[in-house]
Amino acid sequence: METRALRPEDRQDGFRSGQPDIDEFFQRYAGQNQFRHHIGVTYVILAGDVIVAYATVSAGHIRPSELPPELATRLPSYHAPLLRLARLGVDARYQGQRLGTELIHTVTDIALEMRARVGCGGILVDSKPETVAFYEKRDFRRTAVTSRIAGAGAPPVRLFADLRHLWRAGDPARIDEGPEIALAAEFRRRARELKLSPAEVARAVDALLAPDTS
Repeated sequence: METRALRPEDRQDGFRSGQPDIDEFFQRYAGQNQFRHHIGVTYVILAGDVIVAYATVSAGHIRPSELPPELATRLPSYHAPLLRLARLGVDARYQGQRLGTELIHTVTDIALEMRARVGCGGILVDSKPETVAFYEKRDFRRTAVTSRIAGAGAPPVRLFADLRHLWRAGDPARIDEGPEIALAAEFRRRARELKLSPAEVARAVDALLAPDTS
């Protein structure tokens, strides 16, 4: 499968996740927001030429007071930049294949690149109550602020992921700051492509850190 940004020629009408609002956004608004208004970018996973999952992201900001207390203390008091995960959906025929997790990896890599280039404190998502557990398993934490998004049913739950908590070959890893975050994102991407186990990743890291005796 291939993961990349949405293109104007991509077919979007056949996507069916089982959630009407997720499907309608992708079919009607994702392309407009990306190619006409330039207020968000949608990344898709394709099986052949068929889109089987997507995630839409855009730039945003948040007051540190709206974050979990243990995260707020490291930020200044004014608005902090972040990456907003606006929508995430997987076609019903492909659910259960960890495509949602793969999209979270993609979004994390985008946030890391954003942090290295212009600054980014983390990833914010307004989750439906039934998908909160999915995000919490991936180190998103509930914020003290209720989502402002209105809609039918229970209001969304606002969650935030600190970029100091990264995923490497499926396991959490912590990187604080510095230019190594870009290298870490590339390393994690290649590790997933090569399907390295955590033990293989650890051996690769040891090899990279070993002193050069040549």
